[in-house]
Amino acid sequence: MPKEHNPQHIYGEKKRIGKLSQIREFVFGAQDGLLVPLGVVSSVAGAFNNNHIVMVAGISEALAGAFSMATGAYLASNAERQIHHAELQREQSEIQQYPKDEKQEMNLLFEREGMSKTDAITIASILWKYKHAFFATMVQKELGIDPEPTNTPFGDALIVGSSYLVAAVIPLFPYFFLTGKVAIMTSIFATVVALFCIGILKAKFALLSYIKSGLEVMLIGAGSGIGGYFIGMVLPHLLGIK
Repeated sequence: MPKEHNPQHIYGEKKRIGKLSQIREFVFGAQDGLLVPLGVVSSVAGAFNNNHIVMVAGISEALAGAFSMATGAYLASNAERQIHHAELQREQSEIQQYPKDEKQEMNLLFEREGMSKTDAITIASILWKYKHAFFATMVQKELGIDPEPTNTPFGDALIVGSSYLVAAVIPLFPYFFLTGKVAIMTSIFATVVALFCIGILKAKFALLSYIKSGLEVMLIGAGSGIGGYFIGMVLPHLLGIK
């Protein structure tokens, strides 16, 4: 089918890409939600071999971690927006105060992208007639900032926090049914499978190889549970806990 080129489709594309970009927040929250609780429950299970202690530690970490990740994502995203807003205001002020310099900068930006000097001057002059178009083009090319971002700090926080909390259930759930090394190994196995699935999900949206992306995410995180288990085994001896 031929691609649509109506205004609604064109405007909707930016929102679609904005939503797809939130895969970053999802992967960030879900991966941490798998690996951090896994390290906690594995080390606690290895140290105490008591499922009640493991579950209390795991649930406490999951709730505290989700809240911490969500607030951290909100503050980071909000700080980024505030910095971008300040840069946009500064650029707007420079366009008003130093129009000749800004037009020259636009010429150079176009030339850097391969345009001839004549064409760069012509296009920059045309854009100068339409102040909003000139401003938007300038901040995108010079600063790498989208003047009209689609994502919000609250939305980023919600995705990171909720994905962390949901993912944290996976390494914890075996301890509701199993005990000892069986619970630990099942928890690690479930987490590894979940990491692989996150890689597949990322590959689907990024048009990557499912197997390669799944293995990449899985292998990066697989050592966490094993490391947590051995830390839990060694730490009591180091601290003199029997």
